[in-house]
Amino acid sequence: MERDYFKIRVSGQVRVALPLNTIDAALQIDRQLICPIPGVMPSLLGVINRQGVLTWVLDTSQFLELPSLVSSQRLNLPGQAVKALLLTRHSHNSDSQASEPSSRAYGGGGLGGGPNRQRQTVACVVADLERVFSSSRSHRVKQRLKPRLQPLLPEVVYDGRQGVAVLDPQALLDALGRHPLPHPLSATAPDPKRPHVE
Repeated sequence: MERDYFKIRVSGQVRVALPLNTIDAALQIDRQLICPIPGVMPSLLGVINRQGVLTWVLDTSQFLELPSLVSSQRLNLPGQAVKALLLTRHSHNSDSQASEPSSRAYGGGGLGGGPNRQRQTVACVVADLERVFSSSRSHRVKQRLKPRLQPLLPEVVYDGRQGVAVLDPQALLDALGRHPLPHPLSATAPDPKRPHVE
């Protein structure tokens, strides 16, 4: 079955593909708008306020144990914008699942909001956004990867004759969720003890 992918350059000449239907938006983020948060993993650059939602900004290259984009002089220039892809996973309380069965495809493709919906959102900074391509050929990654990276890069798809590793966005969000993070990652989750204010 043919699927659409977005090819991105993560660091240097390293490229990965993300399933197109898992991407909410392509962003340009002004570096000055990223607020650093102390005490988090080094690959988290901080948070941005995007339409009233605190959103983590992830240095994707460093998270994948590649040379960090942050060390690039280009990214340290004041006011310089960085490119990012926004990934969001919605979770539902049990009483809302029955009324929205299709919105959870690929772990939260839909952006519609409801009072019972919670979001986990991250903006993945990349070196470049290249292009969309379609592929019907894939195979499991045969190269031996570090155990932490294996679920993140499970398969290779083909753009013409070139193989591109697929970055699994749900595995990435799962990996971030396993780290103890301050509240901005779940800032949109309503606290049942407090009234929700938009």
